[in-house]
Amino acid sequence: MADKILIVDDNDAVRKMLVTALSKHYNIVEAASGEQALTIAAQGDVRLVLLDIMMPGIDGLETCLRLRRNPHSCHSIIVMLTARDKEDDVVTGLKMGADDYLTKPVNFSELKARIDSHLRRQWRDLQASPLTGLPGNRQIQQILTTNLKAGVSFAVIYADLNNFKAYNDRYGFTAGDEVLNYTASVLTNAVQEKGNADTDFVGHIGGDDFIIVTSQERCEAICQLSIERFDHEIKDFYDAKDLARGGIEATDRQGHQIVAPILSIGLAVVIHEDNRFSHPGQISQVAAEVKKYVKKHEKSAYLIDRRATKLEEIAK
Repeated sequence: MADKILIVDDNDAVRKMLVTALSKHYNIVEAASGEQALTIAAQGDVRLVLLDIMMPGIDGLETCLRLRRNPHSCHSIIVMLTARDKEDDVVTGLKMGADDYLTKPVNFSELKARIDSHLRRQWRDLQASPLTGLPGNRQIQQILTTNLKAGVSFAVIYADLNNFKAYNDRYGFTAGDEVLNYTASVLTNAVQEKGNADTDFVGHIGGDDFIIVTSQERCEAICQLSIERFDHEIKDFYDAKDLARGGIEATDRQGHQIVAPILSIGLAVVIHEDNRFSHPGQISQVAAEVKKYVKKHEKSAYLIDRRATKLEEIAK
């Protein structure tokens, strides 16, 4: 099936020209407004968006920002179209998360070449997605960068599993992959039930590390539900002998025989508000510090860092 491209322009004549030029090569859908574009993109199967900047209602810049913040469209390539060759338009569009821009009138040969180039790059990026099917590091970086540039407040939840290596060694990589898929499901369902499915984001950093981007108001409920579900169901992944023992017999780094406890989930929560951070790396650094405290718990737990205050334990 041909790649789906969304053309967004309030000018009927411009849309018709773009459709005529591109419909032989791609699956084209149209939107005459930013609002309509967001509804279409929420279906999650749009590969690339050609987006006019100057539109009534929600303009192209605001539409671009909302597309980038929505987990259903954050991965889409966004190419801005503008009739004004002004530096401030271009810079603002790129800050809002646009991947490229073209000025009107559009050279259709150049447009198709740019589209094909973006789609090839996107295809390579998507092939690197983890087994869970969740967005990977490129999309995670994009979501965090867009939120930071937009100047909005948000919460980042970094999740990882405790004792996962011992589980992998005991049951094998296939069973380990099943646990990772299960963890992805727990986090995704928690966001759907306690978060905002239209704006919150769930990603897989790699291995047993995951990330959720949500609001400060919703993060605690998401953490609580994730822990409750994980602890209740993770025992289904163990055999009766290990459950009776309370964990897996293993050898620590000093060569001592130990019992690695049943898998648990640790959640490190970092709040961004009042322009606390300027780069995703700073968020990751604080999250790494929070995770050290979470790791001290033998059971599933989460900790939240509320800027300018000490680490506060919120859950068990």
